[in-house]
Amino acid sequence: MDRYIVLTSLTKPGLKAVAAHQRPVGQLAAEVEALGGKLIEQYALLGDYDFLTVIEAPNNAAVQSLSFAEQGADQVTREVLPAIDLPLFTRLLGQTTETVGPFRWQISWWAQLARPILHWWEQDREARTYLRPFKVIGRNNLKGMKGPAIIIANHASHLDMSALYSALPWRYRLKSAAGSAADRWFLAGRPWRKSGWWNSLVFNGFPIKRGGGRASLEYAEWLIDKGWSIIIFPEGTRTTTGKLGRFRVGPALLALGKNVPVIPVYMEGLHKIRPKGTREMTPGPVTVYIGKPLRFAPGTDAGAATHTMQRAMERLRQHLHQHASAAAPAASPEERGAAAAG
Repeated sequence: MDRYIVLTSLTKPGLKAVAAHQRPVGQLAAEVEALGGKLIEQYALLGDYDFLTVIEAPNNAAVQSLSFAEQGADQVTREVLPAIDLPLFTRLLGQTTETVGPFRWQISWWAQLARPILHWWEQDREARTYLRPFKVIGRNNLKGMKGPAIIIANHASHLDMSALYSALPWRYRLKSAAGSAADRWFLAGRPWRKSGWWNSLVFNGFPIKRGGGRASLEYAEWLIDKGWSIIIFPEGTRTTTGKLGRFRVGPALLALGKNVPVIPVYMEGLHKIRPKGTREMTPGPVTVYIGKPLRFAPGTDAGAATHTMQRAMERLRQHLHQHASAAAPAASPEERGAAAAG
């Protein structure tokens, strides 16, 4: 679960309640527990706010209800903010916000010639080391497809691109560009192995500004016009639970605007190999399930298309889990007897 900060101010009735030895912020813990979260810490403050509370909650939608101070609304007002750890906050304070790219040379003949070699050096070796065993299901769903497409995949690890590229047929692997967060992968002044131009050269990445709206898709549209497919993680960020997050509307806008199919891909196992927030990697099994392409009729609503894409991804996840359950070896009579005895 993610962490949040709840800033609480006491109203005049709230101040009177404190004077009467009551606790007008005491209901917050019960409200957080009702959301499926928990209260971590709480401090009294001097200044515009009277209390600071650190909580854990399942998602943004749930935690925003705390802003309305459902209990004791006449005694307190609240403001809810996302929380980050101190080392990350310190790093962000000293980090430039200037970004670089996109680089149109990334689809030039020389970049295309160099990329397979550099990609093998940077990612393929990593995939062979940590994605073990590696299994691909559904590649036959792309049989006969040759033109540009929007390739969407769930986002669980920094190894996602290694797995996805390894699973795609060569005609898509060599002709796909990947959208990456501009404020992470295309910051100015970074070391060359972490720079935006290296990302574009090796991984054929291009920057997408978070919350950039329709304008952030213009370069992706240019790539599609040039015959390239676009790889996007529609959740926008890596999962911390292994579950699918809410899809952003960007991939649907691209697919509808350029009238190209959407290829859903679900990847299982990467979250355990390198979870979000860690650099350590442990080899483990990975399965990539390529679904049937989705095609949308002209005039389809972008929200409806996004919903269809998320449902398609969820079905891939369910089919994969059902397949894994069916393939699991049945318990022996001795094991069943031991389980019953336990």
